[in-house]
Amino acid sequence: MIDLNDGLKHIDAYELQKLMKEKDIDIIDIRDQFEIDITCVPGTINIPIRVLMNNYGDVLKKDQTYYLLCHTGQRSYYLTNYLTEQGYKVINAYGGITVMKDYYIHY
Repeated sequence: MIDLNDGLKHIDAYELQKLMKEKDIDIIDIRDQFEIDITCVPGTINIPIRVLMNNYGDVLKKDQTYYLLCHTGQRSYYLTNYLTEQGYKVINAYGGITVMKDYYIHY
């Protein structure tokens, strides 16, 4: 985990990739479909940020941990902060898919 001293949980790209290989985890890619069409990480769930912001109570469970992924980590940072305030267990994928694709571990 990365400590940014902001009260939120963050994970770096390499650590997230390793975790994906070791466990069944829920990674939500909050990018829009046109971004997913360019590049995506296999095994992620795509729920665009605007959809998740409006429907998180119907989609997420408070006793489950979710990893949030976007392009550079800014949108997922914002959403991690918001959902943490709402009582959800969420972890920001620091640097987003931009960093993650540089460390991609092939299965």
